[in-house]
Amino acid sequence: MPEGSRLAGHTLQDARLANGQTQVLKLFRGEEEWSAPAPGTQLQTGDRLVVHSRSSAMVDLRGSDLVGLHAAPAPQGDGHDLETLRQRDVVIVEALVGQTSRYVQRPIRDLDLASRYGIHLIAVHRKNASIADIGDDFQLQFGDVLLVEGTPRQIRRFCDNGDLFALTESRGSAQRRHKAPVAVATMVGVMALAAFDVMPIEGLALIGAVLVVLTGCLKPDEAYKSIEWPILMLIYGMLAISVAMRESGLSELAAQQLVHWGGGMSPWLVLSLVILATSVATEFLSNNAVAVLFTPVVVGVALQLGVDPRPFVVGIMFAASFSFATPIGYQTNTLVYSAGNYRFSDFARLGVPMNLLTWAASLLIPLFWPFQPG
Repeated sequence: MPEGSRLAGHTLQDARLANGQTQVLKLFRGEEEWSAPAPGTQLQTGDRLVVHSRSSAMVDLRGSDLVGLHAAPAPQGDGHDLETLRQRDVVIVEALVGQTSRYVQRPIRDLDLASRYGIHLIAVHRKNASIADIGDDFQLQFGDVLLVEGTPRQIRRFCDNGDLFALTESRGSAQRRHKAPVAVATMVGVMALAAFDVMPIEGLALIGAVLVVLTGCLKPDEAYKSIEWPILMLIYGMLAISVAMRESGLSELAAQQLVHWGGGMSPWLVLSLVILATSVATEFLSNNAVAVLFTPVVVGVALQLGVDPRPFVVGIMFAASFSFATPIGYQTNTLVYSAGNYRFSDFARLGVPMNLLTWAASLLIPLFWPFQPG
């Protein structure tokens, strides 16, 4: 509210800021802060408001024909009763509270958002309700969507420290567009050299990763934070189980049982059953774990049938990613499940047809990787 505003001394309701179409989420006055102020709250010059409204309603509010105030003199010059704050470095971002977030079940007072991170928590969306009156005892829960205000750097630090997922892009996030050609050239170079068997893909990928860091496409701390350590530990654990299955003969025994249950079925039909079983397992387990766990088994199945294992391995590769029918099969499913207020049945209703469609399409694998290569 600028100097000379006719809203000074009037209530939020008089100013049409509490009429159902417009809602004041926060009111800042000096060092004080109110969440969801009452309609009878009187406004003062210098007040800063965080308002939720349609754009058209805000245009009307900034006009000079406010109901009940038309008898007062209009602001001088080009002034308005309300002015939009245009702070270049301040943005509002939505962030999702992850399952492993250290902010879960902790009172807001313990997080000390203003002094530690320099940000303001405007509102919280939880399931089907939006919570604007956030007291010191308010505790965050897994799946909450936070509306936070601050600079991109402050919000990024807040999200990184608490394992939060930013759902909206921060306009001030640093982008090194001039480094894009280097990154693209590195990726194309790795793929091309691997295609011509210059050296193994593992070594080329490692060289490419080092190259994008050395050329400034990626900072070392950004590269470190991008590593999904829990996923790596899961893969290492599953690799150990896979080796143990192979060394103990369990994978061979499982393969023999699958072939026995097949009762003389063709390799094509056995492949379809393997893909179907894998797609069901990946709905409840990590796709990485399923791929590592099932691969030695299907290799044994192929050897028992006397065919090339490659179609079966490729089938596992595809089927392990068919995580469409449940919200727990893949991390992205879990994110949208919480943020979008979806139900478990929503995933099944759309995911099961997608699973069946991709399963049918995967039966074309032997056309590209034959059971009996020439």
